[in-house]
Amino acid sequence: MAVVIRLRRMGAKKDPKFRIVVAESKSPRDGRCVDELGHYNPQPKEAELKVDVERAAYWLSVGATPSDQVKSLFKKAGVKVPVRATPKKAKNAKKATPAAAVKVKKSPGKRAVAKKARVAAKAAAPRKKVVKKVDKRATKK
Repeated sequence: MAVVIRLRRMGAKKDPKFRIVVAESKSPRDGRCVDELGHYNPQPKEAELKVDVERAAYWLSVGATPSDQVKSLFKKAGVKVPVRATPKKAKNAKKATPAAAVKVKKSPGKRAVAKKARVAAKAAAPRKKVVKKVDKRATKK
């Protein structure tokens, strides 16, 4: 299961204090945690921040992903957050792949095939003759 580093909200109503914790990604925000790395109090004029740098570096090296807020707090505390390398997306996919130069016919979807079958069946079916009904009451005198 994925492990994340995130904030756990503590404190009273309208007086938030946060703990920086390591938790499983599926656990609730204020639920069970694996490890506690520090605390953060945004309320005073100068925000209080305390982080166990060694433990934070360990969890980052193991592969825990920090939340956006925790990343910014780690930068303030001096913890180096590794940058995850993701492959760059090509601006134009057709130019990026040489196999795209050859046009490949795309097979029609299920709906398109079903619609063609309905239309063909309707065209092949014999047409019914329209019979006008005569109102018997109108013909009697």
